[in-house]
Amino acid sequence: MEVRRFHFSFFFLFALFTVSFVFNFKNSSEAKLITFYDLKSSRLPLLAVKTKGMKPIKSKEDFKKADFFIFENFDTAHKTYRALRDKIDYDDMLHLTGKIRGRGNSTWVSFDQNKRSFLLKFDDAHSLFGLPAARKWILQANLTDKTSLRNVYAYFLGRAIFRKVSWTPRTQFVHLFVNDKYLGLYAFMEKAEVADSRIELPFGENDDSFFAEVNSRLNRAWNFKSDKGVNLSIREKENAGNEYYRNAEKILKDFERVLFSDDFSDPLKGYRPYIDIDSFVDWYLVNEFTKNHDAAFQDSCFLTYSSADKKIRMGPLWDFDISCGNNKGECADPEGLFIQSRHWYARLWEDSFFREKVRDRWAEVRDSVRSSFYWLETMADYLENDANLDDKIWQRFGYRQWPNAPGYKERKTYRAEVDYMERWLKARAAWFDKEFGIEK
Repeated sequence: MEVRRFHFSFFFLFALFTVSFVFNFKNSSEAKLITFYDLKSSRLPLLAVKTKGMKPIKSKEDFKKADFFIFENFDTAHKTYRALRDKIDYDDMLHLTGKIRGRGNSTWVSFDQNKRSFLLKFDDAHSLFGLPAARKWILQANLTDKTSLRNVYAYFLGRAIFRKVSWTPRTQFVHLFVNDKYLGLYAFMEKAEVADSRIELPFGENDDSFFAEVNSRLNRAWNFKSDKGVNLSIREKENAGNEYYRNAEKILKDFERVLFSDDFSDPLKGYRPYIDIDSFVDWYLVNEFTKNHDAAFQDSCFLTYSSADKKIRMGPLWDFDISCGNNKGECADPEGLFIQSRHWYARLWEDSFFREKVRDRWAEVRDSVRSSFYWLETMADYLENDANLDDKIWQRFGYRQWPNAPGYKERKTYRAEVDYMERWLKARAAWFDKEFGIEK
């Protein structure tokens, strides 16, 4: 991939982009009361996308060719504009090429005019914002999470505390523009895929390692329903034949058969030789602690199998926007277990050995989890101005927005939403101590 920095040989292209970027910003998002200079106080990077022919992005399946312009912050964008205006050489803007399409499930299908997520694919691997180089990246809209923090908080837990889960994505908040229109605050994040610096597996031509997911849509390279009714998909491996996918299916079905056998809790005859139990424990605790509705073994539950040790591992962590009290009913309550009654975990919970592993792990990390609340507060302070700018466009604070967590009408500010999330987590941590019989 060619990484182009600003030179006068690209004047015409950049002038078209930058001038429209600055002057059309005020007309973005149905002419809400926003101006380019509202970003002046932001410390976040700016990412601008221009599709070929300014064609709108209407599909999750069809990519649109695009140019990507990356500014370190508002000052960089403004200096670029002034350099173009005053014909001064300025060398601090990245211009990348590639393509873009929609991504996501309910947010893309159900919310016709609302904020949507995207998948980017650069022409070659590139590092942005200090993240390891890759071609594929996600722009996460966080539409249903008014704090924009639930995903990044869960990923922080995975990287800082629950490190035994199979890889955890890294993120960077950005302000996004598509075809001169301001779309708001997004999380630029790594895609869950087998690749260097991401999910690393022995992935040679004749290797049987694989990456799989619980997927109700059954729309990947190889799909099947397990004997216990879990919808599973094997992610595509380049040049792999049906034998590879049939073997992956057999490995998962063999594990499930042993898990539900009469000898399932036996250390040698049962499930334990098939899995990396520490990854199953850590994945469980992150999702149970946050009471993540999307971890109920319907969708967005990932796992890997490595031929190196012939073990199944849970992870990566994924999709936490309707966690941490951002839901109705059972998942809005900071008390009560949720994940332990779902599919494979319901069976694992019948084994006293697994329950004890969970309890011991919580006892080990509980103080670190409580320390993570300071990280959450710090991130909220850092993001508050940007979240308020985003809300000028999308107007979610105090308004109905699925999943309509209890009390949303009274929470009319960003800080109120963050406080609600933090109170919920503190109550959840206290209940965990009580549930697992741990002294304060």
